[in-house]
Amino acid sequence: MCRLLGIIAKEPVSPKFLLERFSEFSDDNPDGWGAGWYEDNSPKIFKQAVSAKGAKSKISQLADRVKSKIIIAHLRAGTGTKLCHSNSHPFKYRNWIFAHNGSVDREYLISSLKKKYKKRLRVETDSEAYFYWIIQNIEESEDVISGVEKAVKKTIEKKYTGLNFLLSDGKVLYAFRYSKRNSNYYSLYKRKTCNGNMILLCSEKLTKGNWKEIKVGSLLMVSSVLGTLEVFIIK
Repeated sequence: MCRLLGIIAKEPVSPKFLLERFSEFSDDNPDGWGAGWYEDNSPKIFKQAVSAKGAKSKISQLADRVKSKIIIAHLRAGTGTKLCHSNSHPFKYRNWIFAHNGSVDREYLISSLKKKYKKRLRVETDSEAYFYWIIQNIEESEDVISGVEKAVKKTIEKKYTGLNFLLSDGKVLYAFRYSKRNSNYYSLYKRKTCNGNMILLCSEKLTKGNWKEIKVGSLLMVSSVLGTLEVFIIK
């Protein structure tokens, strides 16, 4: 099972403490890690095909230099594809950054992708196909909520385990949680920091404080001023 971490703040923040705390979960998720953030409204990605706690990990060095209003991090537990840099998360497209926890039917989603998205596939993992399938539906719908709803409802027509993801366009951080049979395993929590300047989203309760579960089947949207909206899109 992979692990997800999302950070959104009113002003750019350094993720050092949170990323280092997050890396502790890599004992069970050793197959690579990565982080995505924004610089001058442009998405940046750094990832490695090593454990975030391993000797070759550069997570601390990255955390020292990153400062952003929105950060998405991921710890990978592979589902059969090889251990390599490109299979690590997050992925990016235009201004979107995406990370996924779970597995989906890759070939089924690829068969539904239009050529403009299909030709952008670079790796073997099902999560990349899931990402472009979501993006295709968002762009065709011109609305994130209806696009995600359409995407996930088709995804569950075939074999899958979990559909949990974090997604951002640089202005809003989106979090979705769904698994039919093992919802406790595919957990996702949210917490607003005590000073009210930051909201954290994580697969685990990362720190002390009042963490609340994101409901199964709901899409949570958090803006850069920390306004939130949670809507059910699938039962």
